[in-house]
Amino acid sequence: MPESVSETRLLDNLWDEAEAGRLAPQPLELLRYRSNLLGADLRITNFGGGNTSSKFTLPDPLTGDPVRVLAVKGSGGDLRSIAASGFAILALDKLEALIARYRGEAHEDEMVAFYPLCAFGDNRVAASIDTPLHAFLPFDHVDHLHPDWAIAIAASANGRRALDEFNARYGRRIAWLPWQRPGFELALMLRRAVDAQPDCDGIVLGSHGLFTWGTTQAECYRNSIRTIDQMGQLVGERARRRGGASFGGAAVRAPRQADEVVAAILPHLRGAVSSNRRVVAHVERGEEALRFANSAWAADLCALGTSCPDHFLRTRISPLFVPWNPDADDGAALRRRIDDRIAAYRRDYVAYYEGFATPGSPPLRDSNPSVVVIPSIGVVGFGKDKREARITTEFFVNAIHVMDGATALEDESSAEAPGGSRRPEQAAQFASFHNYVALPRAEAFRIEYWALEEAKLQRTAAEKEFSRKLTGRARRRRRPECGGG
Repeated sequence: MPESVSETRLLDNLWDEAEAGRLAPQPLELLRYRSNLLGADLRITNFGGGNTSSKFTLPDPLTGDPVRVLAVKGSGGDLRSIAASGFAILALDKLEALIARYRGEAHEDEMVAFYPLCAFGDNRVAASIDTPLHAFLPFDHVDHLHPDWAIAIAASANGRRALDEFNARYGRRIAWLPWQRPGFELALMLRRAVDAQPDCDGIVLGSHGLFTWGTTQAECYRNSIRTIDQMGQLVGERARRRGGASFGGAAVRAPRQADEVVAAILPHLRGAVSSNRRVVAHVERGEEALRFANSAWAADLCALGTSCPDHFLRTRISPLFVPWNPDADDGAALRRRIDDRIAAYRRDYVAYYEGFATPGSPPLRDSNPSVVVIPSIGVVGFGKDKREARITTEFFVNAIHVMDGATALEDESSAEAPGGSRRPEQAAQFASFHNYVALPRAEAFRIEYWALEEAKLQRTAAEKEFSRKLTGRARRRRRPECGGG
């Protein structure tokens, strides 16, 4: 792949050759630099999402002999803020040796216990579930990202056909891989996909995200932003060709005194979703959030749920949609509807858990929604503190972008079975709405209550003293984004 890259139209190429040259003698710092650039734009990947890696040679700390290693973002890291100390470093020959120990998909979780044994030197950064996905690809530098435009293709009923159109239009060779839960099995599927198409320059993972790579750090970065930018161009063009408003157009208009309505209803909403433990709220009332919340399709899309695993680990399997028309109902009617809808959501969530849980599953977590969508009010996210609530809301705005892109890609081929581009044994489980495909509940449960995800949650820092509480200042100001009570 040539070093040069055509000018991007939607994304900024932030690569600074002078800065990269200064860091070049330190490959880990150059990987950190590349990662920070990619993480700086939420259109490229969301908070804590995605992985970057590099393969290079380091001297063995005991013998001095050269050892080929993999440096990959550690579990729970964030690309935008990660430092060199946040990367797990593992010996590649040991990771390769794990393939012979693999007993098949039914036993893939046991492979994670071997990753610490592959650590290089004194590096003790927890290796993520995605480690083998990077290790087994035959490229020196790999990016695994969750760009909204790429997921729009990945979460489309006609996703494979849309990818064919993308490749033809831009002269690309991006391969398609059907949905598979992240883990050791997916790592081997990625390797086989490259072996079958050795000239490919990236892979779209169905319902998940994007893999891109390069022979140098700069080439990898440029390939990633070029690919994402071109996918954005395709989705944008299809949206313009569609014409009209997104999500079937507006069904509800926002009231004139919107801020007063939000301030009046938010304390009640926050209390209603705090039945198990207190939460803090963040309200998103930007153009994109309100366009979705007020739209004709919002209820159906919310019920279908999200697609990318990185999204629903924050937003749960689906947000709660609370119908409301301020022209027809007053605030008292909305409060009653909130109570009814949240009670139903809790019942449905418990049924979802009980329907898929096994004796070894982690215990049921909070059954309340983490995202609530209300026409004329917008998108409300909840978390243990203001920061987490804001991040949760950001994730659902990313999900809105994905749904908007997938519905824009709708065409005559979208009427095909939504599982047509998925693995045959799973195809019937997928459902779609106007070309957007969400993960089936069974697959969602396998990730949300995955023992490996539970272990990652257990590694998070203990909550601070005033977590889940509002300060006196926040109470006095009564700002809509802080909640009340």
